[in-house]
Amino acid sequence: MTPHAQAVEPRERLAWVDAARALCVLAVVILHATISLLMVFEPDPLDMAWRHIVDAMTPFRMPALSLLSGMLLSSRISAGFGDRRAVASIALSAWLYIVWLAVFLVVALTVGSSIWLGQFGFGKLGDSLASFVDQLVLPRTVLWYVAALAIWSAILAAIRRVPPAAVLIVLSALSIVSFSLPTDGAEQYPNMIRYFVFFAVGVYAAEEIRSTILRSPWATGIIAAGVFVATTLAASFGPNERVDDVLSVPRDVAGALIVMVLAVALCRVPGVGRGLAWVGRRTLPIYVMHAILLDLLVMGTSWWVDLFESRFARTIAPVVIMLAITAVAVAVHWLALRTPAHVLFVLPVAWRRRILKEPR
Repeated sequence: MTPHAQAVEPRERLAWVDAARALCVLAVVILHATISLLMVFEPDPLDMAWRHIVDAMTPFRMPALSLLSGMLLSSRISAGFGDRRAVASIALSAWLYIVWLAVFLVVALTVGSSIWLGQFGFGKLGDSLASFVDQLVLPRTVLWYVAALAIWSAILAAIRRVPPAAVLIVLSALSIVSFSLPTDGAEQYPNMIRYFVFFAVGVYAAEEIRSTILRSPWATGIIAAGVFVATTLAASFGPNERVDDVLSVPRDVAGALIVMVLAVALCRVPGVGRGLAWVGRRTLPIYVMHAILLDLLVMGTSWWVDLFESRFARTIAPVVIMLAITAVAVAVHWLALRTPAHVLFVLPVAWRRRILKEPR
């Protein structure tokens, strides 16, 4: 999820890239919707089946989203801080993180909180404010990815003269180590470390990935599927679970490529590809708002819970909630961009002009 406004590459957008981003972010929403529903309904085999489905998406969801973000920001990061667009992208991601962290805090203090805003809803006002300050450094909400985009971009722009192979080796090692880092379950810094390597792959190999997928998508998909299956099987044979950690980088890079090839295929289906690409250009509001909307649903179940009484309704519940949240987030975004609330999604105009040195 690269922030769309003020952060697109000066090149023709590829529909399958946007479609792939849509698949990733919608998968994130379905994951969190599934977890939220487990708090509302008494878990049964159907709910657990959905949990197994979203768990199976783990090697695809965030690796592909991180890699796609790196591809979209590749040219400006590769140019370093001398390219003012790189500075603008970093500033935008940092601004979005701080602003939406503040929104999370306000919602938790005024409306209440459940699973997704819980870090702000525990204790007294002072505790919530202290949590806000702490999370400026160590994220504990789903907004970690927005902060990560700023940090990842700044680091790669700063070390742009270091050989990419050396950077990828170090980041791969850190990604493996991230599985063993101590965490209380809410801390998100291990995710920021784990997925950095996929963002870097997107930055360094953007053109190669684009050209390879455009030239031979099916061959790319077959090879990626082969690597994914081989690494998954290799990790499952022995008793040592650490093997899975070691093989996670090549497996998840292959998973990201599979998502991209799937997006290419879907873009060839009339209407489907265009719709996904449309959503993919609006992933920012969906990502930053879905946790708030899910918390509101969990806190106030009386008006909607009866809609999912039947088995069929329960079967499609995560998808229905995902579609509803997507519609609400996109609508709020559309309205906000036409009011002073546009600062929730874009840098203040004066700041952007100063960074890019644009004339008034």
